[in-house]
Amino acid sequence: MTNIVQINVTQTIAPAPSTLQRTGAFISQGATTAAAGTTTLLTQLADLTPILKGALALTSLTWTTSVATATTTAPHGFTNGDTLQLTIAGVTPAAFNGTFLCTVTGASTFTYPPVANPGGPATVQGNYTPEDVAELLAMATTFFSQGSAVSIEVLELGAGNAADGVTALTAFITANPNTIYSYLVPRPWAAEATFVSMMAQFESTTAKTYFFITATLANYTSFTALMKCAVVMIEAPSIPALEFSAASAMWVTLNYNPSSSNRVTPTAFSFLFGVTPYPTKGNSALLATLKTASVNVVGTGAEGGISNTILLWGTTMDGHDFTYWYSVDWVQINSELGLANEIINGSNNPLAPLYFNQNGINRLQAREGQTMGSAISFGLALGQIVLVSLPQPAFIANFEAGLYAGQVVINAIPFPAYNSANPSDYAIGKYAGLSVAYTPARGFIQIIVNVNVTSFVGA
Repeated sequence: MTNIVQINVTQTIAPAPSTLQRTGAFISQGATTAAAGTTTLLTQLADLTPILKGALALTSLTWTTSVATATTTAPHGFTNGDTLQLTIAGVTPAAFNGTFLCTVTGASTFTYPPVANPGGPATVQGNYTPEDVAELLAMATTFFSQGSAVSIEVLELGAGNAADGVTALTAFITANPNTIYSYLVPRPWAAEATFVSMMAQFESTTAKTYFFITATLANYTSFTALMKCAVVMIEAPSIPALEFSAASAMWVTLNYNPSSSNRVTPTAFSFLFGVTPYPTKGNSALLATLKTASVNVVGTGAEGGISNTILLWGTTMDGHDFTYWYSVDWVQINSELGLANEIINGSNNPLAPLYFNQNGINRLQAREGQTMGSAISFGLALGQIVLVSLPQPAFIANFEAGLYAGQVVINAIPFPAYNSANPSDYAIGKYAGLSVAYTPARGFIQIIVNVNVTSFVGA
């Protein structure tokens, strides 16, 4: 080298934002031509057409003692012994046609009970279609009726009944953790006991997985207040064939894209499009019961002089507005992202290396302060940032005394106090002294106004 001056360059790299909270999936059970366990991205309704499974041919249909036996031209792929909804169409006599709960009896056969006696075997064989095809089309139609700003995946689980689907989804999530934030499940899953049991896996405060569920008046009580992962909706008694009401609520939550100029709005009372409001006449007591149970319905903004349909009440089953857990998840995701970024960059910066000392702890606390400052400006947290450096017992005592009410408080246990209380952590580079206490932002649900009327006229 003949240069007098040699320049060394280091680089500080900002983190790429997490997109987890904008990912969702429609659950399909044999409604598409995609392979089981794969996802297909939809950016518009038209993207569904190429993968949607069409009607499948029947070779014969016979009737004996109130039971029709159908033979498919090609193996249907259903599990022997399963029961599932299939739509039979194009058959003569017409009594064979309709949507029925069918029992799979072989690789190419299934049985079902026609509504009426067809009077003999079919003379025109027609076709069959899994009911999930119509349901998936309704999901996508309702979802994209809200707008085209959000994309959605279709997760194909393979043909089968609700129990088969739950098993397949459990395996998918286990193999692909934290890749999809919300799932819109088929209607029959609400009555499936294994699905209700599955919810227990996602009840923890650190779980970041949600299920949008269409329940009925007969089964919504299966979902309990522990299920913060469940957004349960009951549809209006009469809806069009291409409506899937819960898809509209799912779109609202996936459309959140927090920034200081695009703050997160309350989920409650969000505008919905292409959906049917639950009738209010004669249903006042029922709707009050559903509200108490944290079950959602489509309503209208008539009380506010607004004709739009709106979401009532925008809650998860534990009674929180969806944005409560959205905020908690955002803080978890971005705290990890920000602190890991600070440590990695600090391990590659000879001008300002990040060491496990008081200065290093201060830098980590400041980085967490940046994250929580964003949470406030994005509409996810209430209050102002307060940085404290207290031993954990003192911090807890202050917290329980209410000294931090309405604030976003970040405590970092000082270096000497932490090492005195945790003498073996320094040797392994472990610091567990950061704490954050905050209140997620939320909207109003009910306003009470007291009015006093008097006949006295003032002087």
